[in-house]
Amino acid sequence: MMDKERILVCINYGQQGERLIKRGASIAEKWNCPLFILVFDALSEEDYKNDKSVDMPIFQELADKYDGELIIKNSNAHNITKVITKTAKDVDATQIIIGQRTENIWTTLVGGSIIDILLEDVPGADLHVIPKSRADEPEDWDFERGVTAYLDQQPDGTYELSFNQDADTDYEGIFFKHLNTDFNNGIFALEQEKRIYEVRVKEGIVSKIVDIDEE
Repeated sequence: MMDKERILVCINYGQQGERLIKRGASIAEKWNCPLFILVFDALSEEDYKNDKSVDMPIFQELADKYDGELIIKNSNAHNITKVITKTAKDVDATQIIIGQRTENIWTTLVGGSIIDILLEDVPGADLHVIPKSRADEPEDWDFERGVTAYLDQQPDGTYELSFNQDADTDYEGIFFKHLNTDFNNGIFALEQEKRIYEVRVKEGIVSKIVDIDEE
């Protein structure tokens, strides 16, 4: 039976999406079955273009790493159950994975439990809701929307965060500022060698270009 399983991971933008992909990939690897990743895009392009520009390359990188197929669907939030149902049927999904936080958000948007709707609309698939504690980063994603920013290398080898590009600019990327801070503390995301790096920013300074996951 296991060789007939087909995993569909349903995500939206943000750090939880990365964790859910890895969770689904571990199941697909264990069962040696196909992995499909549905990115439900209901976010405003104007307001969230920076967030998307960071998340999408990461999602694609993970899909390539785990031999998964990335599926992006643009729709309105109230159509989420229809999008998941159609995608699940199109890929013959036998296992559908969503995050607990995502379920709570989507439940609020659709006015009813997305779990109940999917169980009825896709009876041939098992539905898994991954608890928040197993899907999220150790800390919640407490950042403001991303804004275009730049890094300028200083004489001491560190990099200063700037919001104006000039001749001395070394890196262009997206800055995500921590909520509830008076300083430029947060994460700077940049693309280098076709990979997204996320580096720490403390009081407007990046000490070194090292991905957070590799510290």
